[in-house]
Amino acid sequence: MSKARAGTEAEKSNPVESPIIKSERLYLREVRVTDVNERYYSWMNDPDISAYLESRFSVHSMESLVQYVKKVDADPGSLFFAICKLDDSEHIGNIKLGPINWQHRRAAIGIIIGEKKCWGKGFGSEAIKMMTTYAFEKLSLSKLTAGCYAANEGSARAFEKSGWIREGYLHGNVIFEGKPHDCILLGMTSSKYWEKKQ
Repeated sequence: MSKARAGTEAEKSNPVESPIIKSERLYLREVRVTDVNERYYSWMNDPDISAYLESRFSVHSMESLVQYVKKVDADPGSLFFAICKLDDSEHIGNIKLGPINWQHRRAAIGIIIGEKKCWGKGFGSEAIKMMTTYAFEKLSLSKLTAGCYAANEGSARAFEKSGWIREGYLHGNVIFEGKPHDCILLGMTSSKYWEKKQ
């Protein structure tokens, strides 16, 4: 299965015309190197935004972010999408599907809403729903997984609002604020997805 193809230069100048996935308020398109700007840089270096991300353990420069985007875009086992508002094309976050295991038809989802003014408005769950639909209907995957720190209830609720369920906990799996901390495991199967669609 090949990755979604990047648009032409004309499409890139007006990305909303060729979204990969579209919903009522959002569309998803491939993350591009040109997305690595001061806004993107500020997301990845803001302790509030990265509080529950493993990326908080690294110092990010513009160059390191460019190299990361290039690496993920070149990976046939991952899809890396920009979350953009449909009304004004504002890039407000990213969502990643991968690594994809084609043998078992499963993949993980990771998401970040970097624009703080967009927090608490349901954009995260809307993007998760879009990616879930894409994974099951376009890629024919069988299982999706995600994980978050137990303290990050907002992330867990975003997945649950998208129809996902809590499948378990990894107790003391990470060190958070200097202490062992649990992680929540979430999942969605294709059978449950299609059952809800009926």
